[in-house]
Amino acid sequence: MSHHEHGSTLPENRTLHPLAPLGWNTRTAEAFDALADAHELRPARVTEARRGSVGVAMPEAATADLSPRVRKAAETDRSTSPTSGDWVALRRSGDSWTVEAVLERSGTLVRQGVAKDSHDQVLAANIDGVLICEAADQGPNVGRLERFLSLAWASGAAPVVAVTKSELAGERLPEVVELVEAVTMGPDVYAVSAHTGDGLAELTERLLPGRTWVLLGTSGAGKSSLLNALAGHEVMDTGAIRHDRRGRHTTTHRRLVPMPGGSLFLDIPGVRRIDVPGGEEGVDRTFSDINALVDLCRFRDCSHRNEPGCAVNRAVDEGELDASRLERWFRLRREAEWNRTRNDVRLRTERKREWKKLTRQGRESARHKRGGL
Repeated sequence: MSHHEHGSTLPENRTLHPLAPLGWNTRTAEAFDALADAHELRPARVTEARRGSVGVAMPEAATADLSPRVRKAAETDRSTSPTSGDWVALRRSGDSWTVEAVLERSGTLVRQGVAKDSHDQVLAANIDGVLICEAADQGPNVGRLERFLSLAWASGAAPVVAVTKSELAGERLPEVVELVEAVTMGPDVYAVSAHTGDGLAELTERLLPGRTWVLLGTSGAGKSSLLNALAGHEVMDTGAIRHDRRGRHTTTHRRLVPMPGGSLFLDIPGVRRIDVPGGEEGVDRTFSDINALVDLCRFRDCSHRNEPGCAVNRAVDEGELDASRLERWFRLRREAEWNRTRNDVRLRTERKREWKKLTRQGRESARHKRGGL
C-alpha cells in the first residue's frame, strides 16, 4: 500500500478523508508524514488501551501489540504508553499489527502521578474539549469542581460543565446552576438529565463533527448515562442506583466512542483523587478572578497575605471575594508548584541514572578493547 493510500495527506475537503470521522486533521497528518518510514506504516487512532496492546480504528477496528521500542519507552515513563485518543503508526506483519510510534499529542488530559516515581498519568490524548460532569443531587462540590477545571485548563482543551441528574435537584436546580456558574468563571454550564432529556439538545449543539471530548467526573456523576443519552442508544453500561441515589462505579477502562453527530467521546473511569499537574496555568485559568486582582496589587512580589496595598485582600475585606475561595487558590498553587518540583527531581534522577549507565557501558567497552590488544 502506498504512502498516499494510507491517507496521510489531508485533502481540501476534510470530510472525504477516511480517518476524518476519527478526528484526523492537518496537524496529525504532518506528524505522521514526518516519520522516517511513514511510507511503510499506517495511521490509526487508539480506541481502547490494554496491557501490552491497544484497540485501534483505521477506520476498521483492529488490535495492535506494542513494539519493543514503544514498550521499553513505556517502562521508563508510563506517560508515553499509548492511551485512548492517541494517534499511532502501525506496521503490518502477516495478519497482525504492531504499534511502531505514538504521534505527538495535542490537548492531553494529565493527572499528576501519585506513586513514588511521580510519573504522570495520561487520562486522554488529542482532545478538543473536556465535559465535566457534576451531579445536581450531590452538591456541587466547589473544591472538587475547581480541581477538575484546573485539570481541564491545563490540558489545553476548553472545559464545559454539565450539571447532570438535573431532575433530582427539583426546585434547587437554579440555585445549583448559579453556584456552578460562579465557580466556572467563563466555561458554559448546561443543566442536563439523561432520564428526561432536558438540556441535551443545547449540549449537543456544542459537539461538532470530528471533535474529541473527554468526560471527566467522579464515580456516580452520571457520565455513562449522559453518554448513552447523547448517543441515543446504550453505548456504555450503567450501574444500578444505590439507596443513597448515587450510581455505582461502572467505567473501568478508557474507550473512544463515536457519536451520531460526528463528534467523539472518551469515557474514562471516575477520578477519585484529583492532583493538579505541575505548573500554574490550569490553576490560574480556573481562578481568573483572583489573578485579575493580583495585577492590581501595589507590589509585584505581593504574597497576598498581609502586605499593604494588596488588592486581593482588599477584595476579601470588602466582600467581593470569598475568603475560602482565596484559600483554595493558595492551596492549589502550592500543590501545582510541589508537583512541578517533583517532576523536575524525577527527571534529574532519570538523567543521572542514564548517565551512569552510559558511563559504565563506556568503561566496559574500553576494557574489552584493551583486552583484545
